[in-house]
Amino acid sequence: MIRSAAYMTIGATLLLIASLLYVSMDNPRDVTIMIDGRETKVETLETSVYGVLKEAGISVQTQDEIEPALSADLPDNDLIVIQPAKEITLIVGYGKAKTVRTQARRVDDLLKEQGISQMETDDIYPSKDTVLTTGMTVRFREAFPVELIVEGKAREVYTYETTVRELLSMQGVKLQPEDKVAPKLEATVTKDMLVTVNTTRRAVLTEEQLLPFEVETVEDNTLPVGEQLVTKTGRPGIRIQKYQLTLADGLSKDKKLIADDVTSQPVKQIVKVGTKPVEAAEAAAAPVFNTDKATVPLTEVPKAATDLDFKQAKTLMVEATAYTNDPASNGSRLYDGRALTATGYDVTDTITYQGLAIIAVDPKVIPLGTKVYVEGIGLAIALDTGGAIKGNKIDVLVDGETTAKQFGRKTIQVWVIPDDKKTEAVS
Repeated sequence: MIRSAAYMTIGATLLLIASLLYVSMDNPRDVTIMIDGRETKVETLETSVYGVLKEAGISVQTQDEIEPALSADLPDNDLIVIQPAKEITLIVGYGKAKTVRTQARRVDDLLKEQGISQMETDDIYPSKDTVLTTGMTVRFREAFPVELIVEGKAREVYTYETTVRELLSMQGVKLQPEDKVAPKLEATVTKDMLVTVNTTRRAVLTEEQLLPFEVETVEDNTLPVGEQLVTKTGRPGIRIQKYQLTLADGLSKDKKLIADDVTSQPVKQIVKVGTKPVEAAEAAAAPVFNTDKATVPLTEVPKAATDLDFKQAKTLMVEATAYTNDPASNGSRLYDGRALTATGYDVTDTITYQGLAIIAVDPKVIPLGTKVYVEGIGLAIALDTGGAIKGNKIDVLVDGETTAKQFGRKTIQVWVIPDDKKTEAVS
């Protein structure tokens, strides 16, 4: 009886398995295969991922990503996802191209995956941040050091295998026919190579000099003793000299005068000198400087008639504008009802100082109290500053807003002229 019961159990189990197989054969599963975002539907009786893909004729290659794994059973959701690897043509150095399969997203990731370390000077094409796509070609050339000497100045640069001509072009070196380059321009650059460029240039140097003017003094018995009045402002002449320079490796080797012309003759300055006797209490008043109100007081009152050192004059190109002595038009303020410059000089009723035009300057460029010859204006004196007057800029004091607007904004040349007796450094 026991043996008969066992046989009956085994028989029932086999019958159940047969029934399940029969049901399975009659009820295939609908499986979705997603390849690179594209869906494929298959109907199959297979129960493993491998079996389904084989039946569907789909092969999986190295670096392809598959979910679930190839050896796994079909998932309950009947979904197989395949992300094929990208096929990239990779050229490293100057060797042959090879095809690699990768799941890397960017060029940078691919190079790291291939064990290629990178420097900023390396040649990478396309750029490291470029997103990879199938069929793309990626080129990597490792940079190496080269010693470059141009005009006697040496520097180490990084490049990759190229010609000397291309190297110089990449370094911004512009060659002239007379330049000597070693090695030859078509030579191939190699690691630790020394490339030299011996340059020879010719240039014309133009120098402008101020020619001093004469000062004529005339006695005037209507002026108190000790008082001077400039009745005619002197104007220096201009001498232009041109030199031909021969430069070798950036250094001057020869200087030859090729032109010497006086383009403007000096104009004599006339100064009246007082001879009228006066009591001490009636001594002539000097130009009014309110040192208590000055924002930048002068150490001593400048004299317009002081001898000027034209040989030491330094030329500057400046941006020039104009302003008036009316605080309402230039944003400045009155001091007890008077208009003062930064040095404290009272310009309420005048726009000149002892016959000289007054200019505002940046004291770091033109020291206050200095005489300045201004192109188109004549001799002037630096007695003022301004919030917008920084660097190579000047502001010329003129008579009225209309004149200031007509003056406009222009680039002109000026000469900063130190006194003979006290040469001041100009930055």
